[in-house]
Amino acid sequence: MTTDLAAEQAVRTWTRRHSGTWTEADEVELQAWLTTAPEHRAAYDRVARVWVTTGDLGKLTSRRETAPRPDRRRAFAAACAAAVLVAFAVAFWHVGYDWWAGVPEHWIAERDKPREFVLDDGTRVLLDAGSELMTNIGWHARKVSLRRGEALFTVVHDASRPFEVETGPGKLTDLGTRFDVETIGGSTRIAVLEGRVGVSTARGTAVLTAGHGGGYDGDGALSPASAIDGTITLWSAGRRHFAAEPLPEVLERLTRYHDVTFDFSEPRLRELRVSGTFRVDDLRLFLRTLGAALPLEARWVGPQRVEIRPRTGAAGGTSTQPVDSGVPR
Repeated sequence: MTTDLAAEQAVRTWTRRHSGTWTEADEVELQAWLTTAPEHRAAYDRVARVWVTTGDLGKLTSRRETAPRPDRRRAFAAACAAAVLVAFAVAFWHVGYDWWAGVPEHWIAERDKPREFVLDDGTRVLLDAGSELMTNIGWHARKVSLRRGEALFTVVHDASRPFEVETGPGKLTDLGTRFDVETIGGSTRIAVLEGRVGVSTARGTAVLTAGHGGGYDGDGALSPASAIDGTITLWSAGRRHFAAEPLPEVLERLTRYHDVTFDFSEPRLRELRVSGTFRVDDLRLFLRTLGAALPLEARWVGPQRVEIRPRTGAAGGTSTQPVDSGVPR
């Protein structure tokens, strides 16, 4: 792999640079190699940090990193010490990298079971049911990838280690303490409860402040910031508040809690919007309430498949009369 080759080259170069035989031509060659690719510079810097961890080479050779005056005995001693440390550094390489960048951890919340946990840096995460998260918490960086679903972060602020969340085509950088991130309908939605969050995609950047929400679509186009209220975190208590939300997105959230697939008998039903507060842990009640509010009915067409279709005799509009959803009791 390219990274492994760069690591080997960095170790060899570092060793020669401290062996007492380094020349100006070697320095020119090194600087050219460092600027050829970003991974070259990263590999060389990591070797330097590994050396600090394995032992201070500067105590073995007090000379500067440029070519010293000829001293065969000191050069030979330094070369021997460097050779020993090379073997140790190569073995330590991957461990040192994990310490620097963080060991990847995979977090999954089962369907119908939100999961709460604390990361190595003290950050608290509430992961919604049916959601998935990857984390890398290291000495130098804190990176999180939200693969699906939703997560509420209460971040321990550390300016030296920015807390970053990647999801879809964008990245969030915590500038405060508490925010909610959700992937839904191919888009990413962000709600900032405390502090600030920086948002960055290939299409632009923005900063969201406490009490505001925003996000971006699947192409990275940013959505305008808007005010949020306390209903944004009702999901942590098993309820969801919808404010004119598209019906497909409402049902997508429901599948995090129930092993069910929804089909639409007619495309126009996808244009319906849902408002109100619903419990998401009771599927039967949810669909009966939905059928009472909208001109539709939910019918089971398989063990775990529900068809959404127009209510018989409904020509449109909103109905307030309950209907039989067809959901098994």
